[in-house]
Amino acid sequence: MNRIIRLIQNYLIIGLPFVIICMVWSTLQPESGNLQNASYITQKIWAALGINIMLWFSTLIVYLFILVIAPKVREKTLRRLANLQERDEREQYITGKAARTAYISTMSLMIFFLFFSIFSLRVMETPKSATNKHKMSVSIGLQFSLLDETPVETSPEGKTLFVSKDIPLSKSAIILILLSWQLLSFNLAARKEQLKGMD
Repeated sequence: MNRIIRLIQNYLIIGLPFVIICMVWSTLQPESGNLQNASYITQKIWAALGINIMLWFSTLIVYLFILVIAPKVREKTLRRLANLQERDEREQYITGKAARTAYISTMSLMIFFLFFSIFSLRVMETPKSATNKHKMSVSIGLQFSLLDETPVETSPEGKTLFVSKDIPLSKSAIILILLSWQLLSFNLAARKEQLKGMD
């Protein structure tokens, strides 16, 4: 089983550059799927890249399932990803301190994202009044729902200058930010504890 997991990991690492090449090629040349006029070598390269990308994503999906259900695979993979080394008691102590720091730091970022996902701020310029002057108005609101819903567009009186909901992050971006933040805070905290030990 360990040999199969190692083969899967090696294939995912080795196949990744070819997946990136295929994605960049299809982005730069949107008509790359239609290569009837292309040379024989170009057609074969594109076919090989297409097979590789399908196989790579299929392997990745299988590996992610294994990662979720197999504790040993999960521990080995995430140890390598987070650069965990626990060879003695001091390194276990450093890992514990860094994990605590990363947990608290990531939790604070999640609370930040949660607040700004339910909070809205709108700045409007109201129409000219009888005194022929524009007025500024600010409204805030909180809205929470368990499922994503299509927002109901309302047309408030006046010109909207700014709405905080106009600058949302996608779900993928939020997950990527959280993962990067957790890894970064863990590694920085571990490095800081290691430097303390050297003093």
